[in-house]
Amino acid sequence: YNTYTREKEVFVPIRPDLVTLYTCGLTVYNYAHIGNLRTYIFEDVLKRVLFYNGYKVKHVMNITDIGHLTSDADEGEDKMVLSAKKEKKTVWEIAEFYTKAFESDLKKLNIIFPDYHIKASEHIPQMIKLIQRLEERGYTYFRNGNVYFDISKFPNYGKLARLDIDKLKAGARVAVDKSKKNPLDFVLWFTKSKFEDQEMKWDSPWGKGYPGWHIECSAISMHYLGEQFDIHCGGIDHIPVHHTNEIAQSEGATGKKWVNYWMHGEFLVFNQEKMSKSKGEFLTLDLLNKKGYSPMVYRYFCLGAHYRQQLSFSYDALETAKFSYN
Repeated sequence: YNTYTREKEVFVPIRPDLVTLYTCGLTVYNYAHIGNLRTYIFEDVLKRVLFYNGYKVKHVMNITDIGHLTSDADEGEDKMVLSAKKEKKTVWEIAEFYTKAFESDLKKLNIIFPDYHIKASEHIPQMIKLIQRLEERGYTYFRNGNVYFDISKFPNYGKLARLDIDKLKAGARVAVDKSKKNPLDFVLWFTKSKFEDQEMKWDSPWGKGYPGWHIECSAISMHYLGEQFDIHCGGIDHIPVHHTNEIAQSEGATGKKWVNYWMHGEFLVFNQEKMSKSKGEFLTLDLLNKKGYSPMVYRYFCLGAHYRQQLSFSYDALETAKFSYN
């Protein structure tokens, strides 16, 4: 099922012997919650199905250790900075600690590791190069120290999410960022930030600063998989902003189709609500383990629903899964 076309399609890879796969990784400012982990289990099942069908798979996953604000748009506080202040550590220490914790969770869930598990902070040159390509093709503008992507220059903007752009423009809070020509434009590179104590900064043609969140996935995937690849996965919350922006900047830079198949996993819901770290209450794999449910019981529980269906979490349901699994 291709999210982009909203249809089931026959899978035909670009190369007959190899599937190129990119999956959005974790923002490493906290532990992965079990809702995040459901997405990685779905992606692992997909990968195993490809192996089972005789394909080799080249799999890339990023580690977001820079530039992700608490909103998927360009607002809110920097998640890494917020966590560093709270834990009285440097952002680098935070990133290192939670990357190791996430990788440990993947191992416990019997998830096959990506071939490339890549830190965004180690790929700044690739991001700068991509922004420069967009600049050369006329997709950007520079205002008040930040480089913005101009969505009006990209006619297919919002196609993945079926966005009604005019309606969104009318309802958007323009006051959030007065530097934007359009409220849906997004930042490619920040030099002017409300966080004066930002630790992670790099030199760039536009001044010392750091990349916006969306540019990392485009730059990293193209660097390892080429300018066109087969499958891009993530959670459904990535569709309206993150993946929509990724498509605009990637296809804007290359002038060609970027990804052939988009696949998205649905939410794990708890008390009828999406599990969220921002609310401060979320369940981790370790917590389930302490309550007597092994990581493999949780994996088995996730297999009880189709990846495109919401899965309702409760301890009763987990108990049933444990009984069946045992």
